[in-house]
Amino acid sequence: MGPYRPDIDSEFGDVPEAQRPHQLYFGNKRRLLSQIELDYQIWNGFGSLGIGAQVGYFRETAKAFVAPTDGSVPSVRSGDDTRLMLVPTSLSLVYRLDVAAVRLGIPLVPYAKAGIDWVYWSVANGNGGVAADKSTNSKGRGDATGYHGAVGLSLLLDIFDPGASQEFDAETGVNHTYLFFELARYEINGLGSKAQPRLGDTTWSAGFMFEF
Repeated sequence: MGPYRPDIDSEFGDVPEAQRPHQLYFGNKRRLLSQIELDYQIWNGFGSLGIGAQVGYFRETAKAFVAPTDGSVPSVRSGDDTRLMLVPTSLSLVYRLDVAAVRLGIPLVPYAKAGIDWVYWSVANGNGGVAADKSTNSKGRGDATGYHGAVGLSLLLDIFDPGASQEFDAETGVNHTYLFFELARYEINGLGSKAQPRLGDTTWSAGFMFEF
């Protein structure tokens, strides 16, 4: 889990900051992005190399605006909610420098990963359905593609209670448990396509890692 703010407004550099669509509706606040990732190690030598698949969920909600009749920037909020939802997915190559942890008992494991992303997005209207623009016959949902890179550091928790770790392994098959912290850049910009929104961010996340 970690904070996230989609970089939608980056393509509206010629618009005053307060009038850019994402900030206008949802503000500058970062909100929670939750993710789960499953990696499969394909090589073990000086460290390990794995293939990872990840899926996440992000949502932010605000009061919708009343559409101005003169075409100006909206400023009056209504009583209805609007919502932006993202479901990011990705495939990654993950390298973990776990030699010191495995051979020397040093409990710190740095790692790096990079890969490709596909994000489903949707905008809800005040009635809870998908927002639509009748003038263009378009709906407020779609997808965006991109790529990411990340570095992280994980702490092997087994050393704090080896007995409990061995018992957990025997009962569940979890060989090792880690606490991790990760810095990542998600470049979700449609790979140059102007038809896709920019949904990336530079952010951090933290959580638990279980090795089977």
